[in-house]
Amino acid sequence: MITPSKFYKFSQTYLHLTTSNYSPLDCESEAIEHLLGEAQTTMEDLRHQLALDDDEMERLIIAWHDDDYSQATEEKYSALREVYNFIKHHRPVLAAVRRLPSEIIGEILLHTLSWDDWMFYHRVHNTRLGPWSYSRVSRLWRTVALSLSQLWSEFSFNDIDAAACCEPPVSMLKLWLDQSGDAPLRIYGEVGGDATVPRYEIMARLIVSQCHRWEIFIWEEAPYKRAPAATGDVRDTETVEKTAAPCRQELLSEEIWDGADAEHVLDRPQLRQFHAGGTVKSNPFRLLQSAPNLTTLSLGLDIPSHFLPTTLIVHTRLRLLDVAWSASKFIDHLTLTQLEKFAITPLTVSKVVAFLRRSGSTLEELYIRDPVPLGGHLSPILNTVPRLKNLSLEWVSDIVPGAGYADNRVSILDKLSVVKEGQPVLLPSLQSLSIEIDESFQPQRLLRMLKLRSGPSRCGKNNCQLLKNVELKGKNEEVSLARVKSYVSAHEKDLGSWVQISFL
Repeated sequence: MITPSKFYKFSQTYLHLTTSNYSPLDCESEAIEHLLGEAQTTMEDLRHQLALDDDEMERLIIAWHDDDYSQATEEKYSALREVYNFIKHHRPVLAAVRRLPSEIIGEILLHTLSWDDWMFYHRVHNTRLGPWSYSRVSRLWRTVALSLSQLWSEFSFNDIDAAACCEPPVSMLKLWLDQSGDAPLRIYGEVGGDATVPRYEIMARLIVSQCHRWEIFIWEEAPYKRAPAATGDVRDTETVEKTAAPCRQELLSEEIWDGADAEHVLDRPQLRQFHAGGTVKSNPFRLLQSAPNLTTLSLGLDIPSHFLPTTLIVHTRLRLLDVAWSASKFIDHLTLTQLEKFAITPLTVSKVVAFLRRSGSTLEELYIRDPVPLGGHLSPILNTVPRLKNLSLEWVSDIVPGAGYADNRVSILDKLSVVKEGQPVLLPSLQSLSIEIDESFQPQRLLRMLKLRSGPSRCGKNNCQLLKNVELKGKNEEVSLARVKSYVSAHEKDLGSWVQISFL
């Protein structure tokens, strides 16, 4: 039997492993594994001598203290407790996670990188819970985390600032860029509050200086309040803050974002996704020229007249374009030959139609926000995209159509139900429809359209694709979908099982 003193000596020898998450050396693992086997045998012998079952042994080990026991029995209980604690503290040292090869740890850490989808990128992206926390697990994990430049190649402006704590955020950003090596950069930024603080401008300049390494660049809208100019002796700061008006201010000038002039355009050969909010004063046309491999572009910025090119810009790689109302003039000067997904807050039908006709008929997904200004004139737009598979219509909640506007929700369902010469007039390839509804929505029109498009026999007869998914969203929280749900449920037998209707 091993004496308690030997366990104590052994524990002191490997104290650096039991009090940390460090990985043991091969010789240390072998020694610990050998002594754990002996300790398990010793504990079993003591348990049998004391006639204890498993439950009693665990209870006595955890909360044992009784002065009525004989000295010999107390010594056995003391030895049992010490052996039990030895096993408890040394067994985790041999855990698989502590003994993983550095190559496996590296693969695990690389799987924590963010998704490519720009729409959800910032929701899973968190710098502070990334490389910093990995490096605190153990010495081996720290070595691996510091050696993987990919882990340091994606970061958030806000996280860099928050992770800096007492350190200057500019120094933190420089460290991040140094650790990233030459790896492509994924950057998410959103500067709120007082965006004129010099450190933010310095940090933004550092990031722009690395634009040749950008792979994904996302800069969200960052409105903040600026107090009005005070007159006289203003001492009530709370009153001043309440009267402050929201405003937007460019973080950097156009020359810094895009280059000094048209002949010195910054090169962005690795850029695949770009999302710019209103505080980015960047020329999107020069961006297209500098980023030949760009596949995803989202614009929420204003486009001044001096940004507009004199000739049409043709881009052959862009597949997803999202244009806010403020940037809608962007499509007037653009042709995208490989466009697959298009989201827009439109102003006029003619401009959208002209853009889609110039770009060809490759579009498969169309998202229209606030179709109210279009009135009932969606047909010209939809006629230009015969291969469209997914259509989404979203109304702005605080806009009420005037007398001159047709009810889009009704008109679009009626038009999708029109058949001419055995084929739907609009969108014969439509497979998914998402539409916002309000209390005036008439589910009868929805059922009529679904009967035409949801049955295999009917679709085969009408030469159209099977409409498989329909999403109905409440225009706002007050809109009840119970009436529509009830009507659809009562007529499910007329639709068959091929169409899936979701209520959101």
